[in-house]
Amino acid sequence: TLAVLARCHAGDIEACVRALEHAERPRIHVFISTSPLHREHKLGLSKAEVLERAVMGVTLARRHVEDVEFSPEDAARTEFDFLAEVVQAVVDAGATTVNIPDTVGYAIPSEFGKLVGKVVDLVGDQATVSVHCHNDLGLATANTLAAVQAGARQVEVTINGLGERAGNASLEEVVMALRVHGEALGVE
Repeated sequence: TLAVLARCHAGDIEACVRALEHAERPRIHVFISTSPLHREHKLGLSKAEVLERAVMGVTLARRHVEDVEFSPEDAARTEFDFLAEVVQAVVDAGATTVNIPDTVGYAIPSEFGKLVGKVVDLVGDQATVSVHCHNDLGLATANTLAAVQAGARQVEVTINGLGERAGNASLEEVVMALRVHGEALGVE
């Protein structure tokens, strides 16, 4: 699968469509910020406007590809009721994967695991639940593992944890933790 990332803006999504023109298994991954801080200070949008753009992004992407991933940016700091509303709306619009990012590396494993577990329960088998954890507090791998234990079936990781700011969950750490402690984490 070849995935491309786009904001929930028509121009970004159309650029993704052009980039994926020859891909055998294309995926468009759209995102929009959902936390109160991001809604107010980054986007200047209301909850209703964010919800509308999220659905528009998934709907437009789905017109072009079958595989659409959606991320509510800064999900770990989003009010759960609003997060649940957005997640259900994008799944209803055709998102095949819902990614729960800890965008600013704020979460701790116990809280992040609970959050992901609630999303897994909400989504059920309608979509795959994924996570994307940042390492600002040194907890990206731990948060990723807590999410797997809570039912996430896809994780976004990077080699040596390289990524924005403090980095992301480390591929090699996640793989080895799953290999050594897979049974305890609920992975076969």
